Amino acid sequence: MATDGSSLARKAFGEGAGNGLIVSYESHRAAHSFISSSLDAANGIAMLQGPRGAGKTTIINEHIPWLRREAPVAFFDGGRAATRPLVSGMLSQFGVDVIPEDDEQMLQTLSNYVSQQTRSGTAPILIVDNADRLGSSTLSLLNWLAALDVKGRWALRIVLTGKERLADLAARHSMRHLERRHPAVFALNPLTKREAVIYLRTRMIVAGGDNAEEIFPLDVCENLHELSRGWPGRLNDFALESMGRMDELRDARSVPLVIVTHDGETIAEYHVTKRESIIGRDKMADIQIDDPYVSKLHAMLQLYANGIVLLDLNSTNGTLVNSVETKKAVLRNNDIISLGQHRLKVENVPAISDEMAEKIRRADTLTLKNLDDVRRSRAMHNIVAIKHRQ
Repeated sequence: MATDGSSLARKAFGEGAGNGLIVSYESHRAAHSFISSSLDAANGIAMLQGPRGAGKTTIINEHIPWLRREAPVAFFDGGRAATRPLVSGMLSQFGVDVIPEDDEQMLQTLSNYVSQQTRSGTAPILIVDNADRLGSSTLSLLNWLAALDVKGRWALRIVLTGKERLADLAARHSMRHLERRHPAVFALNPLTKREAVIYLRTRMIVAGGDNAEEIFPLDVCENLHELSRGWPGRLNDFALESMGRMDELRDARSVPLVIVTHDGETIAEYHVTKRESIIGRDKMADIQIDDPYVSKLHAMLQLYANGIVLLDLNSTNGTLVNSVETKKAVLRNNDIISLGQHRLKVENVPAISDEMAEKIRRADTLTLKNLDDVRRSRAMHNIVAIKHRQ
């Protein structure tokens, strides 16, 4: 994987991940065609509706650069748009150099600009995302804007997005000018299961992941599709959460764990994260064992990048691994260390080969030798042997 899991997850599915990352699917393509054809129609108005996470904002953001190639475009978020800032913002985004201070003059300037552009054959476009969240005064302004015309031609083309009842917006708020234009309405559909698989894996690959099929196998994709009901925004949220859990599980699995038991009952658990961890009866020990048969400093665990080594520290009563007394041992997963009346089970231990383990056991410099050095030494030995055979 090109980067760590959490960073990759944010890059693929986090906030703003859609910028420049487009995964097309049937409803997505149909929505783009709908917007283009509606704006080219005589009424010049389009409504795009769907629940939260349906991809409305993403589709609009993708479409804006194409629209700006042919006409001036002003874009607003209806949840944040107030009446006066919307008028001044339209003038600013349309490129009007001088914006009057007086409200009536601003409206007149906007009307003049829109009319002039329409006469020249490039009617401006107003896009309001989350239009169902507009306040009453702003809806009145939108109704006024919808009435602007030049010799029977609508002077301002309009795109509105919102939730499922967006189609009823004009009727609910008595916006008769907007109703007169008979807005075309498109309801977004969710991704199919197959589209969800393509969507998830494609975003992973584009974000830099090289094992998208491993992270998102078919059963995981189907579960995420069911949870999100196929809506891309919610699919992103669940994918981000799912990858976060994968990271947690991966981290938990990668940290060696020592489980201390007495008479079959678990009394403590320790994650082995230090380079050297002391086991003993002393209060300063990293893994404390309250047992009279355990020395104050009884044994040591040495943690390497690819293994754990147990050393007996000349204890009085000795150390057993799987019932065999030992002074030093390379531990394997689920090995049992016996100290007095206590048992220590070691989990999440990186596996190494029997041959490598025996080589480490014979090494006189065991306490200093990193297991990576052993592997490098073995590799060099094999290279030399091959050259001699040749």
